[in-house]
Amino acid sequence: MILDKICMTSITKLFLILFSLLLWAHQVSALTMTAEETVRESTQEVLDRLHTDRDKLESNPKYIQVIVEELIVPHFDFVTMSHLVLGKHWHEISESRQICFIHGFKNLLVRRYADIFLGYDDKIIAYQPTEPAEEEGVVIVKQTITKPGEEPFFIEYPVRSGEYGWKVIDLVVEGISLLKSYHGTFQSEINKQGLQAFIHGFQECDDQSIKYDSQSMVIDTVLDFL
Repeated sequence: MILDKICMTSITKLFLILFSLLLWAHQVSALTMTAEETVRESTQEVLDRLHTDRDKLESNPKYIQVIVEELIVPHFDFVTMSHLVLGKHWHEISESRQICFIHGFKNLLVRRYADIFLGYDDKIIAYQPTEPAEEEGVVIVKQTITKPGEEPFFIEYPVRSGEYGWKVIDLVVEGISLLKSYHGTFQSEINKQGLQAFIHGFQECDDQSIKYDSQSMVIDTVLDFL
């Protein structure tokens, strides 16, 4: 019995050590990649999954959201994006509302980005030279998506370098910033129904959906976005 406990403890410690090493290796790899390499690699991973999971996608097109959640979400800074899209209203809501809004906005963008990626299949993706943005520490990775006989499709990724590598802080599709577009739409809705009612309109911020206290939700959010 004592021997079993010792073995289990040793296995647990070994697992934690291995997990820490894998996490460290992942962070080091992310930090050594350029902004373009980060976007290029994550895009290619999605394209590979579109090919290998073609049957799943044909039977359930919404499966693309699972792929985006798994491969794209880790490269987006949804905390910063949520703050920016709400603007001055960010500090007018409680911490728990901020956190549920981050999750709600993330899910909204996952659905939007998934729709974009469904159109990537069988198209040629090229990259233009990365350019610095007006904001310090931010650069813009540019994609051009083409298919014979069709007009090219342009996407820009403003990305910021941080402790965990490059993170996307906006998505500019055909010259239109998703953050600016949603900011305008959200501001209009806030003016109509009020801030609290607007936030409450997100399923993730419905009082019946908030199952964790503020501290637990902070932990969940950190785990989601690191």
